[in-house]
Amino acid sequence: MRRMVWLVVALVSLAGMGWSQKKAGAKPNLTGEWKLNVAASDFGDVPPPTRQTEVVTQAGDELAIAITMERVEMKQNYTLRFQAGGAEMPLAKGSFPENAPFRILSVKGEWQGTVLVVSARVSFEGSEGTLTSSYALSADGKVLRKTSHVVMEAGTFDTKTVYDKQ
Repeated sequence: MRRMVWLVVALVSLAGMGWSQKKAGAKPNLTGEWKLNVAASDFGDVPPPTRQTEVVTQAGDELAIAITMERVEMKQNYTLRFQAGGAEMPLAKGSFPENAPFRILSVKGEWQGTVLVVSARVSFEGSEGTLTSSYALSADGKVLRKTSHVVMEAGTFDTKTVYDKQ
């Protein structure tokens, strides 16, 4: 009888631990409009944009990230559409103007615990490279932090950007 009680206690404890681990590792919902907080961000040697927003639409593992970025010399609008854990997706034709110096060619996303990692093949002035961005949501759901690592023929650089939920 004592063995049975201990077995039940052990099973209940393991079930409880499994539920809490599952909840702790749950994928956050990134849906919303996120405005760049330039003062809280670190662009390294890259000049920051004058304005940037990212609008995330998330339905399960289907994601769309619409990016609007303004710089003194140009304005860009494009949308990354992908399924987290799915295949690499080429960007739709016309996502970037034909004369755009920077373009995203394809995108792929995956969850690494509670962090969304988005990998893209990019082109800058005809030279191809990679851009890897990790999106992490604050515990209160009001701040989105993105770390990006760019690898191009001319070199590599990193940025850390912070977005406030609108």
